Amino acid sequence: MVNPRWVFDRKEAKKAKGIVGVDEAGRGCLAGPVVAGAVILPSAFFQQAKNRKKTRDINDSKQFDEPKREFFYDLVCKLGEEGELFWGVGTASVEEIEQENIVGATCLAMARAMEQASTRSGGLWKPVPKPDENLFEQAPRREEADWVVRVDGRPMRRLPYDHQGLVKGDTLSIAVAMASMMAKVTRDRHLRALALDFPAYDFSSNKGYGSPKHLAALKEFGPTLHHRPRFLGNILSAASGADKSSQQSQLSFD
Repeated sequence: MVNPRWVFDRKEAKKAKGIVGVDEAGRGCLAGPVVAGAVILPSAFFQQAKNRKKTRDINDSKQFDEPKREFFYDLVCKLGEEGELFWGVGTASVEEIEQENIVGATCLAMARAMEQASTRSGGLWKPVPKPDENLFEQAPRREEADWVVRVDGRPMRRLPYDHQGLVKGDTLSIAVAMASMMAKVTRDRHLRALALDFPAYDFSSNKGYGSPKHLAALKEFGPTLHHRPRFLGNILSAASGADKSSQQSQLSFD
């Protein structure tokens, strides 16, 4: 069976230079960076039967368990090494989430992922800046010969590059689904590494989301430097008396 996400993007790729998909991971977490992925699929990608077969099972990263996501991540990397596609990831730190809020930080991560993918493509695709007057609006569609750039969800007003929003794009577009995979696996690997230094928080399992074990550790030990103060204030206000002199309590709840 042909992947419907392949069919969705191939239809647009027939009248464009290709498809660019962008997605993020970790936007709603209590800890860790927000990570974005970007994948460039030139129109020639859809002319290869081997690519259709290799990607027939790719879907939104949330549909798979960790081993399967790792498999698809490696598949995208291999296709990149073969020159069939180009990908990039971008990260925005906890400090940037504090400074820019989560929406602004997500846009930073997305822009960085798009720029890295563009660099890997050798300039085959370059992000197109929005005109100043459209900085807070979705840019209009370009000519058919241009690239189709899709971001999962609604248009990102603070993302400085021309794009379209596609609600549930990671279930509709194979380029966005691939970007979802790259972002999710990159971020999960980062959280698994953090778990080695902060085992009490169970990061390897919850990946920074507010699981019962994670919340219990926060109440007992306080937040680490990898936690997002903006996200903790409301849900853990009762824990404001935690021992902030603890080695792990490197940020306050205030």
